[in-house]
Amino acid sequence: MKKLLLLITFFSLPLFSQNQHSFTYENNQLEWIKVFESSLSVSEIEQIIKSKGMFKSLNLEDNLIKGEVENIKCDYENLGKSSWTTSFYIQNSNMNFSFYLQFKEGQYRVILNDIQLKTIDELSTSNITVMSSNAITPLSDYAIRKGKFRKGFLKSDAEIFEFTLTNLFKFNNYKKKKDDW
Repeated sequence: MKKLLLLITFFSLPLFSQNQHSFTYENNQLEWIKVFESSLSVSEIEQIIKSKGMFKSLNLEDNLIKGEVENIKCDYENLGKSSWTTSFYIQNSNMNFSFYLQFKEGQYRVILNDIQLKTIDELSTSNITVMSSNAITPLSDYAIRKGKFRKGFLKSDAEIFEFTLTNLFKFNNYKKKKDDW
């Protein structure tokens, strides 16, 4: 009986240990959508966004903030990943994307679309260029194949993007500047 229980536990662990991610793929559009709980007001989040240099082309409406973000490096090292276990396209790219923030009482939803990867360094040999410097490639080229998420993307890459984007948009983690110094 113990062996049977052990076998059931052993084979069911992979089912429960699958990493969750916030990516969706519908109508040939890859998006990252995540809801955050927050006690911050819309104006406080607006001030945080304005104070950071990475949020560009801001358009502020009632309960909606639109904008763009450029040159965000994926933070695989703080996730505990090494360069040996991280896909090269992640190591050699910065993210660019458009974002929308929608607000409700006590929470906000982040929607990212038009997620692009911009190559940092050229990767080439004498005859072949594998990656050109400053080349822009949609993330969907690496994440999607035949309308479904690639297994390699789900296995480790999605976790790196999830960690990076969650930390970027978790505004409770940003410390307010103090006026008294």
